[in-house]
Parts: sequence; C-alpha cells; structure tokens
Amino acid sequence: MASIYHGRGAAIGFGVESTYGTAVSRTHWRPLISSSLTRTIEKVPRPTLRVGSAGAMRRSHYIQSDGVSGSFSCEASFESIGLLLHNLMGASATTGGSAPYTHTYTIADDVPTGLTIENVRGTGTSEVLEGCRLNSGTFSVSAGGVMTCEFDVIGETGAATPRGSAGTPSFSATDAPILHSHAGQLSWNSATYDLIDMSLTVNNALAVRQHLGSSVTAKPLRSDFQSIEMSVTVEVEDALYADFISDAESNATLSFSNSFREFNIELHNAYLSAASDPISDANVVRQSLTFIAQSDGTNEGLKLTVKNDNSSATEN
Repeated sequence: MASIYHGRGAAIGFGVESTYGTAVSRTHWRPLISSSLTRTIEKVPRPTLRVGSAGAMRRSHYIQSDGVSGSFSCEASFESIGLLLHNLMGASATTGGSAPYTHTYTIADDVPTGLTIENVRGTGTSEVLEGCRLNSGTFSVSAGGVMTCEFDVIGETGAATPRGSAGTPSFSATDAPILHSHAGQLSWNSATYDLIDMSLTVNNALAVRQHLGSSVTAKPLRSDFQSIEMSVTVEVEDALYADFISDAESNATLSFSNSFREFNIELHNAYLSAASDPISDANVVRQSLTFIAQSDGTNEGLKLTVKNDNSSATEN
C-alpha cells in the first residue's frame, strides 16, 4: 500500500534570502490553517505537425515554464507577524529602547528580495520553494472569530529534490492570536462605528517574468498600480451612505489591542468605493462598505503598527 499522510501538524517555515532564488535555512515558523503552495511546471506540446506512426497523436512536448504559485493562510498574531508584514509592505522601523517595542510597516517601492519557504505537509514530507515574494496579503476577522492572514505567493522554483523529509518547526514561545474581542471601533470622517467583520487586502501587483535561457521564473516585479482596500460590515448607518454619495475622503483607522500588545491599521486618504445595504428579511439591516486607500505623495496609502515585546520588526 502506498504511503499516506494527514494534514495535522502542517506548518510553514521562512528564510530571508540575500540573493533572489538562492535558498537559505528556514528560521521562522508558523502553524498553518491551509496551503495551496506548489511548484508549477507548464508542459506544452511542440508546435510541429509531426505525428506518430499511426493515428493523430503528437510525438513530443517541452517544459515551457517552472515556478511557484499558490497561497497559504495562518492565524494573525501580535507576536509572530512582523516578518510577513515586512515582506508584504516593503519597509519597517522599530522604536523603543525596551519592551514593549513599536514596529511600523509602510509601503516601499518594492518588496524585499525574497523568501525561501518550506511547506511542511502535515505528517508527511515537506517541499522547499525558492525565490518567493508576497504578491498580496489579506487580513480578515468576523465577530466571534480569530483574525487570519492569507498570502498569495509568486516564486522562482523548487528545490532539486521535490519533496523530502519534513523540517522541524520551532514556534514562538508566546502564542498571542489577534481575536475579534480585541477590536476597537472603526474611526472614519470624525465618527466611530462598531464592526461585524472586516477584511484588509494589500495587492502588490507583482508579475511573473521569464527570460530566454531559463524556464524558471525571473524575479517578480510590480507590473501595475498597487492597491489597498478594506471591506467592512456594519449595522446600517445612513451617515456612511451619505459619505459614499458625497465622495468624502478621510483616514480610516482600526485598532486591535490586548494588554500592551497592539495591531493598528491606518488607511490614508480613503474613499468609499461601494456601499450596499439590501433588505431581505425582518432582521437588523446590515451595510457592506469598501474603503480604497490613496497616496498623497507623503503617506503611501497604508501604515500598519504592531506593539509587542520583540525588539526587531522583522525577526518576530
């Protein structure tokens, strides 16, 4: 009987590359919620009209491209989110001479060089993926839930050995998930609102690139305008609908806090791109809203701030 394995114990490990596509050891680990990360090899028929000795079957094919694609999701944590935020946003800074430290993450012209990712496949093998860059990240939480973060990845290729013995994950000793109960109110246009759910998405608009001489993916670079949006649900507020109609612009802020730990979201120069509050039953009417961030030349659309007891913005 072929060997089988289970998803329990699945984890993901990260190593910070100094040279794009050159694998390094994995030193940061997170338990997984899910992962679709995989090495993607496109194989296509050769264009010749030649066929076999009988019938109408093509005779051969070739490898067109070799890369990494997919996404992974994990819990968002006050203590173990810095490396991912830095690789999503591009720039980070730390203030404070002692704990708690404040880490600020802002938009840069490009994301960092790349990550080596080890995808530990539960009770089975693991796969090492090289030259991985975060194309997008989404942070979501609903009333009663835990905040999750999902990252879309574009990468160069996989290790020469497709799957091997799983690495040994080493998780942070401090487990501090961001819970729904840690949320404050949304602040927007001089008013505050209670949320039912929220979802923040940063899209880096990275493109897959390929050059003559290699089938593997060249370093993904930004191909379009970056976008940042936050979708929320509230119990219907006519003031927000009025803001949508009048095309109001304002910073939108939302904070999550637990003791000294904080995770703060600040959208700059945001406007409401959508406001919907359909009525379908006798229950409390809910309103769905989407905020789009904008740059003003100084503030680049989004600032994320984390306060925790880690001294480094990128090593937590």
